[in-house]
Amino acid sequence: MDIFIAEEAEAGLRAEALGPPPEGRRGLLLGHRRGPRFFIARVFPLGGRSFPPASRIRELDRLFNGKTVGYYSTHSPAPGRAGILQPFAYGKAFLRLHGTEGGTRGPTVSAWVIEFDKKFYLSPISLARRRS
Repeated sequence: MDIFIAEEAEAGLRAEALGPPPEGRRGLLLGHRRGPRFFIARVFPLGGRSFPPASRIRELDRLFNGKTVGYYSTHSPAPGRAGILQPFAYGKAFLRLHGTEGGTRGPTVSAWVIEFDKKFYLSPISLARRRS
């Protein structure tokens, strides 16, 4: 299992690196899944100090025609109502952005898939590299 990030989505993640907001950055990963690969076509930034409630995330997913394949954040995900490690996120991708404090190179990314075995956890997956 891996994640391929399209150029437009990568540009969106790099744009997140331009400012150091006090509450961090987070958002939706939009695209599709084919077999064991997540294809990230775009990102949709979310505001606030935490992810919105599950009902709002489901509503956003409907607006994007079910194309939410995951989430990203500058912070590790939290379980429970204020976090993303919940039933609606099972099987979706999670990207953690590191080094987003205004760097010109943009963030580095760690990738996981959200799994469940008596509790929600992150299982690491790799990033697919673009062919030159």
